[in-house]
Amino acid sequence: MADDFDNISEFEAHDTEKKLPLGWQILYWGLILFGIYYAVAYTPSLGGWSQEKSYTEATK
Repeated sequence: MADDFDNISEFEAHDTEKKLPLGWQILYWGLILFGIYYAVAYTPSLGGWSQEKSYTEATK
């Protein structure tokens, strides 16, 4: 019985040896780029956006 577990390569997941699918890679990098854009556009210290400024522009 113990001899069955000596060859660990039989029990390794061979599916994880492959690369990530292209769709997942595009989604991953797209989310990173969107996060950077969102942080710059809507963080007051980085992009200058504020809720008060947006409100005054909308009511003009």
